[in-house]
Amino acid sequence: MIHKTFKKTEPYLYLIPALVLLMMFTYYPFFKNVYLSLFVVDKYRAIKEFCGLENYIKVFGDEKFIKAILNTLIYVMATVPVSMAIGFGLALLARKKKRFSMVYEALFALPMAVSASVVAMIFQLAYNPSLGIVNQMTGLNVSWLTDSKTALLSLIIIQIWANIGYNFIFFLSALRGISEEILEGATMDGAKGWKLFSKIIIPLIAPTIMFLLVSDIAHAMTTASFTLILTEGGPNGATETIVSYIYAKAIRGRNYNSAFAATTVGFFMSAFMLALSQILERKKVSYN
Repeated sequence: MIHKTFKKTEPYLYLIPALVLLMMFTYYPFFKNVYLSLFVVDKYRAIKEFCGLENYIKVFGDEKFIKAILNTLIYVMATVPVSMAIGFGLALLARKKKRFSMVYEALFALPMAVSASVVAMIFQLAYNPSLGIVNQMTGLNVSWLTDSKTALLSLIIIQIWANIGYNFIFFLSALRGISEEILEGATMDGAKGWKLFSKIIIPLIAPTIMFLLVSDIAHAMTTASFTLILTEGGPNGATETIVSYIYAKAIRGRNYNSAFAATTVGFFMSAFMLALSQILERKKVSYN
């Protein structure tokens, strides 16, 4: 009896260490943040008094925070589909192994191996108004990172470039996992060109597409590395995202009241977008 009970519970015992770490470093900080967002705290995060939803009313009344929300949504909507499309296109080109496959595979995956700080420095030089290669190649005279009209677009381009390698590797693995017999059989049955692509290839790699969609959305919603390194949310809040707004309030300004509220809002926005992707996954993706 004891042996049978142990065999049933054994798999769950192996999950305990992961669950403990998850509770300590994910759920506990989140619930503590939600709890503290309902209070007025000082710069040492000591609770002074209960204020209910007053902190949330203040952040939603802050034009910078509203701008940060809009910028974050634009950032996600621009970087996720474009980087996935480019990564998928490169994976299609590299699907068949050839003599020099290792060379261009490494080149396509290179952005994933470069740290965010190095990428930021490379693009900072490229965007330099007087010496940068972007202005020299296009013949323009634009201050890409200091002009409010182009700053957000400039960061979006950097993020797309940084995401390509990650998406490329997963798409390449998924495409090479498709049996050639399946493709040949579909071709013999009349599935060619767009029909083969939409009816055979896309459904077979749909789980990979959904995985990348979820992970890219989560990353885009919570990243602020390029913003903090290159623009610090400027000029005039043009590149401010939710995470950089939280950083400015909590680390620079020691205004934890707004930071706690903004963090909770950012979490629920991320959770909502990820929930939408999960709903799409259940309806459109088959793992059979």
